Amino acid sequence: MTSYLVFTSPGDKPADDIRFIADRFSWPAFVFPAFWLLFKRQWLAGIAVFIVQGAIAAASVEPRALLPGLLAGLAVKLLVALEGPRFLAARLEASGWTLHSIILAPDLATAEAISDSLMEAPVAPTSSIALKSADNGKAGTPAFGLFETYGER
Repeated sequence: MTSYLVFTSPGDKPADDIRFIADRFSWPAFVFPAFWLLFKRQWLAGIAVFIVQGAIAAASVEPRALLPGLLAGLAVKLLVALEGPRFLAARLEASGWTLHSIILAPDLATAEAISDSLMEAPVAPTSSIALKSADNGKAGTPAFGLFETYGER
């Protein structure tokens, strides 16, 4: 299962524009890290990775530096492939987008269906404080678990 970060657009109507970011290892980001970042409009990170990969390639020309160069290149590729989706999420949050939910689903179509059902469903209070205020402050509301709390902690 993949976890999908669901972002809603800033503004008055957040349900109009929704973006899904799959929080998983990205093979295109592993194979072409700099180009993947540039394609995803991560300009500074893409240029920095491009420069770092160039410096690693230039330094690994020396036969003694071949193994450290390969390991450093692998580390850069793994960093981008594992943390690339987080870069995208951080950019959306900086642009004013709101993280609405995190959905576990096998594929994007299922995540979209789950998100649509969550957007249509009314939001119920989930905390015990909200339950007490919805019940006009009565103690003894049913509790989830083995024991009744009767209003105490």
